[in-house]
Amino acid sequence: MLLTMYMILVATSTAMLFLSTTPIMLGINILALALTLSATLASSMSSWYAFLVFLIYIGGMLVMFAYFLALTPNQQMPTKSNMMYLIVTIMTTITVIAATNMKNPLPEEIHQGNLYLYSFSSCSMLMMLALILLLTMVIVVKLTTLSKGPLRPFN
Repeated sequence: MLLTMYMILVATSTAMLFLSTTPIMLGINILALALTLSATLASSMSSWYAFLVFLIYIGGMLVMFAYFLALTPNQQMPTKSNMMYLIVTIMTTITVIAATNMKNPLPEEIHQGNLYLYSFSSCSMLMMLALILLLTMVIVVKLTTLSKGPLRPFN
């Protein structure tokens, strides 16, 4: 039940991403989505794993935010009101908060802690994540050479 509520909250946050018109609002929505995903992982798996996922989200968001700010001109944030989406988000949040008070026993496979990350069944996923991080690091180093400078010249 609790996991279902978290998934509904994640789906609502993902639907709110399409309403973002400025990079600042997009960053706030991605931050809310990362917090929700980390709360879901912390309640179902290890809290360290959730913390690492949150840090990866924030690091990626900061890089994307810097690129957005470098490429887009300064804009005013629009003040249009999307009351329906706000009501759905608030109702989903209230439902999740109310559902956290109910005790729902989770299966033992989920509560294995940190040992699950290094077990044989998840070894391929762990290696894939490590290779993706290595590839990302190499690409960022190659893109940020000192001779090229910033994306947009600042006067």
